[in-house]
Amino acid sequence: MAFTPVESGVGGMLIGMSAALAYLGDGKITGISGIAGPFLRGMGQCEPMRDGQLWKALFLFGLLLGGLVNFQFNEGFAFPGALDFPVGRYCWGGVFVGIGTRAGRGCTSGHGICGLPRLAPRSWIAVPTFMGVAAATVAVTRHAAKLDASGPWGVAELQWPPKWEFPLAAALSSLALAALALFLPSKPRSFVSPLACGMIFGLGLGVSGMTSQAKVLDFLDFGGTWDPSLAFVMGLGLCVSFPAFLVAENEDRKPLCGEECKFERPSKTGDYGSLVLGATFFGLGWGLVGICPGPAIAAAIPNAVADGSPGLYFGLCVLLILVSWLVTDQVITQLNSQQPTQSAEARKLLSDEKA
Repeated sequence: MAFTPVESGVGGMLIGMSAALAYLGDGKITGISGIAGPFLRGMGQCEPMRDGQLWKALFLFGLLLGGLVNFQFNEGFAFPGALDFPVGRYCWGGVFVGIGTRAGRGCTSGHGICGLPRLAPRSWIAVPTFMGVAAATVAVTRHAAKLDASGPWGVAELQWPPKWEFPLAAALSSLALAALALFLPSKPRSFVSPLACGMIFGLGLGVSGMTSQAKVLDFLDFGGTWDPSLAFVMGLGLCVSFPAFLVAENEDRKPLCGEECKFERPSKTGDYGSLVLGATFFGLGWGLVGICPGPAIAAAIPNAVADGSPGLYFGLCVLLILVSWLVTDQVITQLNSQQPTQSAEARKLLSDEKA
């Protein structure tokens, strides 16, 4: 695919804008696996649709809407078609991504766009880990095993002049949505803000090319015709999110939603074993199929509608990402619940020995 620095850069800025708006406005981290997984877990536990659960639902609905807007007006670039991989590959990719994003507690958005600007050591370890594993996976599938075609070594041809019409329209629309989310009275704002954040995020994914499996895998293919577009997604996304997170990390600040709101502040350190293991699984799945949670959700309906069997396999992959996340969450919760019991038993045994 062509190298699209302008389109991908604008898309990255929209993703960064969504992350900044959600954090400054509502105190929420826009890690998509950390939104979708807990939302489904809450649905399974019949949690009431209010507060955090409602925010997640509205954000995910906005993400789907952003994908559908891209499908209507930007289909050729955002959704060139699900890749014709065997169904087994889609299944393994979905399982690995689901396990990895839960065990590693994050994906490209949670660790990348949100975690790096929080200066979280966990994210600074996770991002190069899953990027490296994904690139190694593509090297195996395209060059060692020759399962997929790859172009000659070099850089993809620059697309110039850029196709600016939809990126410009998406950027202006996103600014209008951000203004609504910031300046509406508190009651309607509590509904509009997560919806706007999700829609801006979905628009950014399509504008950037993150919803295209081929573009993602070409970015990870350093041994073939490398497409550096997604470096502009991350780079310009961080240019927008970094200042917002640095401001928000000030201990004296509160989100704009009011004094009762608090910033989500996931642990920045610790549990590095499961972090690296999870990032490795995620990188393996991402490199196999070119799908991560945000683009998976945004592209699920467009690919299912447009692409026949590959589109259905894509949808199956999305389903397996979510199911694998939930199963892994149950396993981790069970293991964590057993640890205090084991520690208490060990202390009792030690006490008995001393007696």
